[in-house]
Amino acid sequence: MVAGGVLLVIMMALTCVDIVGRMLGYPVFGAYELISFMAALAVALSLPDTHAHKRHIGVEILTTRLAPATRLRLALITDLVALLLFAVVSWRMFVYAGQLRRSGEVSMNLGMPEYTITFAVAVGFLFFSIAIVKTWLETLKKLKEGS
Repeated sequence: MVAGGVLLVIMMALTCVDIVGRMLGYPVFGAYELISFMAALAVALSLPDTHAHKRHIGVEILTTRLAPATRLRLALITDLVALLLFAVVSWRMFVYAGQLRRSGEVSMNLGMPEYTITFAVAVGFLFFSIAIVKTWLETLKKLKEGS
């Protein structure tokens, strides 16, 4: 979470410097690429902690009227679907990062190797998947204790 927050602050500062630089005729070279990379990293690095501490936005207009056991069952289902989705996304991003590394793909302006960012995002999604498993097991335990 801290890394994601730091990246957001750096993105904000870089954007401000780039805007002022453009007004003065000296834009920051590669600012768009850097901000794009940092945005992807900020999301991927923040998701595990956000999920673990239930800081994400939830639509509770319907679920608040359900019985507690039903809400727990619904949470089990949604977490399982999220786990399947992000486990596959993480796996495919690892595969894609390997392809990018082998091909030598670099960013257009700065020439940064793109596989490093893709690999970092894949790791973030892997940790997110692990956080989902942890939450799923906790929810399962609550459901069993309530039965």
